Amino acid sequence: MNKTLLFCAMALAIPAAHAGTLLPAGAADLSPDRLVALPAPAGAIERKPVAFAWALDPRAELAAAVPYVAESRDFFVLAEAFELRAGLPIVTTAPGAVIRLSPVGAVAKVDPGEVRLLRNGRLIPQPQSFKRANDAAQLQAAGMDVPDGSAVLQIADSHGQGRFQVQLPKAGGRYLVHVFEPGSDIVLKAQAERTAVLAGDTLEVAAVLQRGRTKLAGGELQGELVAPDGQRHPLTFRDGVARTQAPLAAGDAPGLWEVQLFAGRVVDGLPVQREARTVVEIVRPTARLAGGYTFDAAALRFELPVQAASPGRYELRGTLFATAADGVARPVAQAHSAAWLQVGGGTLALGFGPDRVPAGYGAPYELRFVELRDQARMGTLDTRALAARESASPRPAPVRERLAER
Repeated sequence: MNKTLLFCAMALAIPAAHAGTLLPAGAADLSPDRLVALPAPAGAIERKPVAFAWALDPRAELAAAVPYVAESRDFFVLAEAFELRAGLPIVTTAPGAVIRLSPVGAVAKVDPGEVRLLRNGRLIPQPQSFKRANDAAQLQAAGMDVPDGSAVLQIADSHGQGRFQVQLPKAGGRYLVHVFEPGSDIVLKAQAERTAVLAGDTLEVAAVLQRGRTKLAGGELQGELVAPDGQRHPLTFRDGVARTQAPLAAGDAPGLWEVQLFAGRVVDGLPVQREARTVVEIVRPTARLAGGYTFDAAALRFELPVQAASPGRYELRGTLFATAADGVARPVAQAHSAAWLQVGGGTLALGFGPDRVPAGYGAPYELRFVELRDQARMGTLDTRALAARESASPRPAPVRERLAER
């Protein structure tokens, strides 16, 4: 066989790159059905394309991110000076409550030695009132993130729980009083349905006040959605769930949106308060995956067209799963790429490379955990937990080289 015929045979044996269609978005995926046109991001944005990949340990378990469950055993009170001078009422549900007093604005720092604790209007003598008493400098030196000028005190366990009054005889101005009950079995739990929501889509937040495993029905449950720039949007709860449209005017301020919740209920004849906070990403859909892809089996490379309605720097992430001898697909490599795209879009590639597939693994391949991100505006735009399945297997390079040398 001459060299020309050998090269022809080699070309026929190597699977050519071919086009495919992304698998449909799952229930937990983001998939924009509309795009918004925004001006190019301001500032010095890198426009040079970049791409990189690295091998993964197939034995490591990978899973999609699960929305964070916030659990609160604390509450806040914004107190005026006259309230603290007289004795600010608080109610605790377990011994050992921790109280933090933080001055608001240009107010002198709180000296923990000047804080008094009363029970039913009667002063509890020091040092029996508090188990611990520290100022902000002491706690910051220990590595705790405490506002300057604060004082943190823990009620001695011997005083139990119930009604107390916190007194600061020399109070002036306003103070944020934070009460945390580490030993309480009354907890407010809150969770957003998704970690990221597209502007205009439905945001769902669930919350429940419970004692141990028992739900405490009734009472008051309120919430707000707070934008990175401080704009506030009310949340209305029905049967422990709030549903609202993620604001279309998401604003240009970068950062996560905060969900702030408040619950109040009378328990065993005492008013109980809890406040919880969690975060969610709300992003205006400036681009999306166009729906197709090209797969090069020899290079283990996926190219995905991107439709962009706004100019910007976009990033694509994905994980390659390969099949082991037992027939189970496991993660073997991850790849990222980013590039500046003009209005209309372009193509982003995930080049995994056959050298990152360990021995004993091969086709069928799966492309999982695909994310399209708007880097400059810092938002997740389009996701696929499972984007594609490919059965093509590359022909090993050493064989090609031996054929060409004959």
